[in-house]
Amino acid sequence: MMKKIAKLSLLTSLSLCAFSVNSFAENTLQEAFSNGKIKGEVKSYYFAQSFDGTKEDSSIWVNGGNLSYITDEFYGFKFASTFQTSHVASIDDKDGVTKKTMDASGSVLSQAYIDYKIKNTNFKLGRQYIKLPLINGSGSRMIKESFEAYFVTNKDIPNTLVSLGKVTKFQGRTDQEGNVGKFEDIGEKGLYSLYVENKSIKNLKLRAHYTNTKDEVSALYIDAKYKFDSKYKPYLAVQYYDTNYDSSSKKDNSLYGVKSGVSISNFGLFAGYTKAGGNEGDDKVYKGIGSKVASFTSAGKTSSPAYEAGTKTWQLGLTHKLGNLKSKLRYSQFDNPAKNKDLNQTNLNLVYKFSKNLRAHFDFSILDYEDNTKDATDLRTKLIYSF
Repeated sequence: MMKKIAKLSLLTSLSLCAFSVNSFAENTLQEAFSNGKIKGEVKSYYFAQSFDGTKEDSSIWVNGGNLSYITDEFYGFKFASTFQTSHVASIDDKDGVTKKTMDASGSVLSQAYIDYKIKNTNFKLGRQYIKLPLINGSGSRMIKESFEAYFVTNKDIPNTLVSLGKVTKFQGRTDQEGNVGKFEDIGEKGLYSLYVENKSIKNLKLRAHYTNTKDEVSALYIDAKYKFDSKYKPYLAVQYYDTNYDSSSKKDNSLYGVKSGVSISNFGLFAGYTKAGGNEGDDKVYKGIGSKVASFTSAGKTSSPAYEAGTKTWQLGLTHKLGNLKSKLRYSQFDNPAKNKDLNQTNLNLVYKFSKNLRAHFDFSILDYEDNTKDATDLRTKLIYSF
């Protein structure tokens, strides 16, 4: 009899414990979702371009935004999602110059990932925004570029971050048919990535990024930036790209760059130089996946010319902050060995914050080609409300 009572008591205790654990887990999971955070943006963009001779002038007005949600932590796990939407209000673009970038109506679930952290190791799986030298989605248009990827990041080594991952799909800005971009496969087997960042030496940041898209291209990116101890905050940086194409019909290439700058009161002054290897007609340097590039001479309207074989690029820039107004002025000179492909580009960028949540962007670029029939101006205005 006593044995039966003991067994019954044990089963009852175990049942109560299980019920308590399940109830605790359920409540914690419920709290993880109820304590989650929501943020987003409502955006209105107007872009206009004018051309000298080769194309019809173009303009487009697009409205849209994004909504993101991320849960609170639950046993190291978090879930996040981001929904983007874009709707063309008006368009005058006979030559289709905006079809790859802005001409998109529709919606897309750009982020839907699970994030798990245990000690110094982090796992991030699913659709996500990525910001790495050779994998970098641009957010300069209404729809931000995204990726489907699987990454593990570790910080066990002091002052060092190591990231290993695979990217299987890429979501562009548009599908070039008037709709938002869809997630498309990257090659046949995706892209493999290894990224290392080190800050062991005071004021020095080192980065290295290797990617391999099987049967297509492998690339290595390295940069270093040193900040000097001075009231003017001077810095010096160097970078290097190396491209290896798998096809025997393509020629490998590389690019190196240097950049320096100082800050004086509310002003910043910087200068950059990049040089792509090869000669006229050779294959260009691989800049990575995504439209946002890491080149030290990245410049407003277009930065791709810096990666073309044999191109030397110089850039001078000035930044200033006055109250709620931030401004940046850049002058870039692309010296391309090919005939009529030299380009001088001037970019003015202004950002004004009306309040904590509301800001306006004004970007104006002048493109002056060696072949004057390609000259153009580019105006971009943005009104963004964040919440």
